[in-house]
Amino acid sequence: MSNATNALQGTAPGHELGMVICKHCQQVMFTIPTNGVKKIYGVCGQDGCLETVGENEVED
Repeated sequence: MSNATNALQGTAPGHELGMVICKHCQQVMFTIPTNGVKKIYGVCGQDGCLETVGENEVED
């Protein structure tokens, strides 16, 4: 029954179709198991990317 459910959802168990991407350098940081292709943006730990985090903030 589990295989029939996975066939209807379009993925097999254990497939990692989600990606976490750095929004500054576009590097794929890691993948995650999802029911479809997903892109999630974050900030990686590289110095250049961490420095740009504060630059995008608006000052009052």
